[in-house]
Amino acid sequence: MTNPAIAATGLRKSYGDKVVLDGVDLTVPAGTVFALLGPNGAGKTTAVKILSTLVTADAGQAAVAGHDLATDAHRVRAAIGVTGQFSAVDGLITGLENMLLMADLHH
Repeated sequence: MTNPAIAATGLRKSYGDKVVLDGVDLTVPAGTVFALLGPNGAGKTTAVKILSTLVTADAGQAAVAGHDLATDAHRVRAAIGVTGQFSAVDGLITGLENMLLMADLHH
């Protein structure tokens, strides 16, 4: 059996006294397409920032592509590509062109 693309257990994150993630568990099988949906303020962006090693979780464990976020962040970053929902050229290029641009930037 292969490692899941994403495996997270008990992810928590607070900013001051505001809890933005409170014990998120997530498993995404390798080779699947996954959408993270929810209302504004649900913690979607924070979860993506944690899983892409841009911020650290206050609690919990996670692995991406079989690499532990806490101990192997450089390998997580080498295994993924992340692009934001909006960019300065969103009105000028298609979604495919945006993905190709990000791929070119990351070689």
